[in-house]
Amino acid sequence: MSNRHTTGVNDPGRESARGPLARLGALDPLDRLGRLSWRRPATFARNGGVVLGSIAGILVGLAVTVALVGGIAAGVTRLTRSNPPAAIVPHGHVTETMKIVTGSLTGFGDQPQYTNPDWTVQVGERVTVKIVSFDDGTAPLMGAQMMFAKVQGSTTGQETVAGHAISSVSDTNVAHTFTVPGLSFNMPIPAAPTGKSVTVVATFVPTKTGTFTWQCYAPCGAGTNGMGGAMSTMKWMEGSIKVEAA
Repeated sequence: MSNRHTTGVNDPGRESARGPLARLGALDPLDRLGRLSWRRPATFARNGGVVLGSIAGILVGLAVTVALVGGIAAGVTRLTRSNPPAAIVPHGHVTETMKIVTGSLTGFGDQPQYTNPDWTVQVGERVTVKIVSFDDGTAPLMGAQMMFAKVQGSTTGQETVAGHAISSVSDTNVAHTFTVPGLSFNMPIPAAPTGKSVTVVATFVPTKTGTFTWQCYAPCGAGTNGMGGAMSTMKWMEGSIKVEAA
């Protein structure tokens, strides 16, 4: 049983913890567009050549700005455009069972740990993730972390919690997440009832091969931002999924 209570932050100090959409927002060049400004000369030279040169410079600057805005818009469109899923032949079904355990675990005291952190599946396989959590502590989400309160990438758009289908967990009741950014999959895990466990189940289909890192994106670890200790350690709150060709 864990008595962990942590508070999320807008900038947790780890780039990976911010998530793909948060990083996209941070890198969005449109934010910089508002900082562009034109400075009008305080005085104009009487020489006609200087005036014409100033006008020509302004026109060139306007042309550059138009090109810049167009380039920014095109870049953002490419970054945010949803790519169609890869053509796959659905086949097979596998279940991966994980547990979130607490208690005096060697290395990080009472910080929680996922079991079965690394596994291998095939592209196109229906992968059911079953997570049994014994952690009754919460790691409330804030700011950009709020997106991880929603189920994302499952075959139904939902997960089941204790047998009930839901599409999100209250951000104040989130204990952990099982998030695979590279596969666009996210399962929020609510706090377990005190002295009991909670079972969360969701299914997804990987559409590309490769090795992908999963991580808990709720600030459930050590430090003032909750992102240290077990939170930033492989085989505790991080692991890997290898997706092989069928």
